[in-house]
Amino acid sequence: MRLYCKWVALFFLFMFFLSISDVNGQETKKVNDSIRTLNILKKTLNDIIEKNKMADDPNFDMEIDGLVMDETRTKVGRDFYDMFFSIWIAPKKVKNYTVTIKEMVMPGLANEISVLVNESLVFKQRVQPRYDVLEQMTKYANQRVVQYLSKYEKMKAQLGGDDQQGSGIF
Repeated sequence: MRLYCKWVALFFLFMFFLSISDVNGQETKKVNDSIRTLNILKKTLNDIIEKNKMADDPNFDMEIDGLVMDETRTKVGRDFYDMFFSIWIAPKKVKNYTVTIKEMVMPGLANEISVLVNESLVFKQRVQPRYDVLEQMTKYANQRVVQYLSKYEKMKAQLGGDDQQGSGIF
């Protein structure tokens, strides 16, 4: 079913490229470009299909783990993100998580920074545009994220243990 949806999406993308027309009469060039783009998309889709064949292997994982996303708006938020990312070391054996740093601009001198792990709020604090305060906050936020991830991984391991798994027989 997923493969069918990918082919349908590819078809609609191709139709979109064919529907683009230029006022200067360069429709032929646009069609050739869209055919070239379609071939690239087809090759990419075939690569994905081959990788999905490898997905039958239990050790194969296509997830991108440990993404740190920047959703800041000001220089203070960007500095916080840069400091956080410079000291960030992903914990070992923790998978399937995304760290998001968001900023909400507040009136006055302080902005509110939120750090989320998989959409769960881990850290939320008003930060000032002073470098030393910002540095302390990034260290604290980093510690909170690492603690959250380690506790989350322990909880997943406990829930996946033999005493928590059923046999499927009622």
